[in-house]
Amino acid sequence: MDLDSKRRNRRRYLAAGGLAGVTALAAVGLFVNGSPVALPKLADMATAAQPATAGTKNADDKKKENKEEEKGKKVRCDADELIAAIVHANADGGARLKLEPRCTYTLTAAQDDNGLPVITQRISIEGNGATIVRAANAEAFRIFNVAFGGDLKLHDLTVKGGESQTDEGGGALLVQEGGRATLQNSTLTLNRSTTFGGAIANYGVTKVLGDSDGHSKDNKDGKDGDARETGSQIRNNTTEGQGGGIFSRGSLTVEKSSLSYNNAGNFGGGLKNSGGVTNITHAHIGHNTAAGDSGGIEADGDAITRIKDSWVTDNTAGALGGGIGYFGGTLYVQRTYVRHNTADGDGGGIANFGGQAVVDDSKINENTSRISGGGVANGHTEIVLRRTEINKNRAIGETSLGGGIANFTDPLQPPGRVSLTKSRVIENFATNPPGGIFSENNQVTVDDDSLIIKNRPTNCHGNPVEIPNCFG
Repeated sequence: MDLDSKRRNRRRYLAAGGLAGVTALAAVGLFVNGSPVALPKLADMATAAQPATAGTKNADDKKKENKEEEKGKKVRCDADELIAAIVHANADGGARLKLEPRCTYTLTAAQDDNGLPVITQRISIEGNGATIVRAANAEAFRIFNVAFGGDLKLHDLTVKGGESQTDEGGGALLVQEGGRATLQNSTLTLNRSTTFGGAIANYGVTKVLGDSDGHSKDNKDGKDGDARETGSQIRNNTTEGQGGGIFSRGSLTVEKSSLSYNNAGNFGGGLKNSGGVTNITHAHIGHNTAAGDSGGIEADGDAITRIKDSWVTDNTAGALGGGIGYFGGTLYVQRTYVRHNTADGDGGGIANFGGQAVVDDSKINENTSRISGGGVANGHTEIVLRRTEINKNRAIGETSLGGGIANFTDPLQPPGRVSLTKSRVIENFATNPPGGIFSENNQVTVDDDSLIIKNRPTNCHGNPVEIPNCFG
């Protein structure tokens, strides 16, 4: 069964002149008082003709040139100067460009849907707090496009107002297959795409990073303030399709950065991993919205997604998966807070329908579903929860079940399986019993060190099957 069918089924769910005279003398000879006089050898004359410091001067000049290259080529506060600098960098095999501090480079025209020349070499842009923006009255175009072999690095730069109406997408940045891009302490905001990736569409290798010394400690109390204040920011971007902040089909790293207040007209309000590899570490994925599934993060196909020491909070989905929606591949979650997310369908915190998920040492708390599975909804595959809290989640629709966890069986799919090890399911609520864990099958295992208590209206009572190690 294809993915769309699965979703429908669950809708309750990129210096010779100076020696000329000497040469002539050597040719004709020199006579003094009628006797020939020996001339110095030409090579000796040439050496003597050179200033004593000539060799040192050349070395100094070379060192100076190297230092200038390290500092970077300064680009005056003019969009045409920036375009010319990128053209020359591509022609010269790459460059480091240094923008005027806090300057705004306003782009008014495009070529082949790109506001700046396509990046084909290794180019680094030191922003110094500058902004590159598409003029408000300009035609639609994205800002950056990194082609096969290109390697773009942005630091301390804001990229704003890009708009892609192409099939590839990427309102601010498109990274093609074989291309690379690294953003460090940079902001992509108010960009738009009609297809994929409101800010970034990645088909190559992309890294969204903070400084190496920023936000490196684990947060023990669940507060995500410094995750929002440091690193790169992908915020307030929109797509009519998938991946409000980022759409990725390649390799993506998000580290010490945030994706916030992005919007998708379809799936993946913050981020969509479409069969690629995504690693999220010390990051905040928050306040994103998807009209369809997956308010914060979505993955499908053979996607591999790893989320570690992060926060997935305050995201909203119009269907399944308020925080995370997983529909294929493998999901690993470690030491992460999935909190205050809302789904109009199943799975306020996490909806896992078609993927395999492992959640370790995490907290899935205070999420809301308007159908079932306030904390977690699972079907067609397996979710393993180890040393994890599923607390104070709610399933509040008229027919809602399983405030903490809901596990489903579809006649055309394998049964959902849930495994709890040293985990706690506490103080969850559902409109209808059970309030703790609901399952349509007997594929739920609960070890002796797990705790299921204080759920309303019941912990597990009201299930068509028995939930082990659950009383009431």
